[in-house]
Amino acid sequence: MTLSQAHGIPPALLEFQTTLQPPPGDSAARLLKGFDAYTNADPPPVAAVHAGVPLREEGGWRLGADVTVPRGTGPFPAVVYLHGGGWVMGSPWTHRRLAAELAARGLLVVSVDYRRAPKHRFPGAVDDAAFALRWAHRHVAEYGGDPDRLLVGGDSAGANLAAALLAAGVPGATEVQAALLFYGVFDYHRALPTLSGLLGGDDAASQLYLDPADFDALRGDPRLSPEAHVRGFPPTWITVGERDPLRPESEALAARLAVASVPHEMHVAAGAPHGYL
Repeated sequence: MTLSQAHGIPPALLEFQTTLQPPPGDSAARLLKGFDAYTNADPPPVAAVHAGVPLREEGGWRLGADVTVPRGTGPFPAVVYLHGGGWVMGSPWTHRRLAAELAARGLLVVSVDYRRAPKHRFPGAVDDAAFALRWAHRHVAEYGGDPDRLLVGGDSAGANLAAALLAAGVPGATEVQAALLFYGVFDYHRALPTLSGLLGGDDAASQLYLDPADFDALRGDPRLSPEAHVRGFPPTWITVGERDPLRPESEALAARLAVASVPHEMHVAAGAPHGYL
């Protein structure tokens, strides 16, 4: 029995998740939009979803977030969550079931609608994530969250952003209690060939996230490639699918955390592709 048959995964979606290459003549954004009814089906119940909470407006961009509140009695530990999508697509809406899954496990989720490339290139998304972290320290209590139990988390490109906040030591990062990093990218330049189907290409001129003029100067920048800057990380949980083409990224990060004596756990989901959550 195939993985698709066992779990009901649409074959075209599974093919993308195991290669990160969209079908010829199609785009990843169009492909994933077509499977929204599958990826966001049957979310667990939550107490409330506050959609489009405004955080700030700057340069014509309104930064917002969806706040998903668990059932039960707070205050709840809270996670500033950065969605995946290769820095070029995705939103809190595309990750609404995943936010509900986290809330069902007792986390108040602040799912950030950060700026995306190519219209807004690096470091716009990092700056938005950093602002959202500061906002969460000040405001999660208004929604039932506990600012003294604040986590950062994200999946894929969002895990890169979450780790970048810690690696760069943005304001409020030292108070973060834990990190949840789901199948992330932790060295941008190393991972770029694998990501080329999402990012337009694998060189300075064709990739869509960085300004081509800054491509080489940004190698190793902690806001982009946090793997080499983990000494200040809080306890960290990493998960990645066994069949994820980005699995080496998570394994390399876990090795760095071990060298730096950062408490962490690495979970490899048997048989799972990228984006399995």
